[in-house]
Amino acid sequence: MTVWTIAAQEGTGGARLAAELALAADVPLLDRTALGALAHQLDPACPEDNELERHLGGRLNTLALSTAITAGSPEAFREIELRHKLPALGRAVVAEAARRPCVIYAPAAFAALVEHPAAVHVRLWAPLEWRISAYQREQLVDRRCAEKALKRDDHGKRAWVKSLYHVDIDDLRLFSLVVDASRFSPDRLVEAMLAAGGVEAARLATELAGL
Repeated sequence: MTVWTIAAQEGTGGARLAAELALAADVPLLDRTALGALAHQLDPACPEDNELERHLGGRLNTLALSTAITAGSPEAFREIELRHKLPALGRAVVAEAARRPCVIYAPAAFAALVEHPAAVHVRLWAPLEWRISAYQREQLVDRRCAEKALKRDDHGKRAWVKSLYHVDIDDLRLFSLVVDASRFSPDRLVEAMLAAGGVEAARLATELAGL
């Protein structure tokens, strides 16, 4: 009963590859929107997916929140409560999703599902210059805009995973399969992820790491 988690750098085509993997494996695809809906079912107080990350904001948000707590703001206390329960809620959501074979496309899913015996944790990455070119083609933006967007997304995902589970998304030892998306066609990447759910995982991990 294989469960794939995919943590992809922006510009690697991660969303498309996750969808193609789910189709090829004939399993459901759970992206962050679907996981957010599941989280809301488990805890109706949980905000929608596009609001979750602001609840784990940076130092400025933390300082502002501390000031609000000092002033006795009820909203600030609710915010603190949500921040404290998000890691456990995230684990509960991913564990519920992983009760059956599926593809989970979310940057922190690998960290929430560390002990699942049949999980294949995939990290899709590529050199920055290659990702910039891919992003420009997909979004029809200039190079400066593409580079800025990619670096912002990299930083956001890194901070999100670190805030939730205190691990580094760039630590490749945490993944079952690390794939340089610039080196292989989309079809080959999907084949590799499919095979990683079986006996060829170790061989493919070495072949496709590209490091």
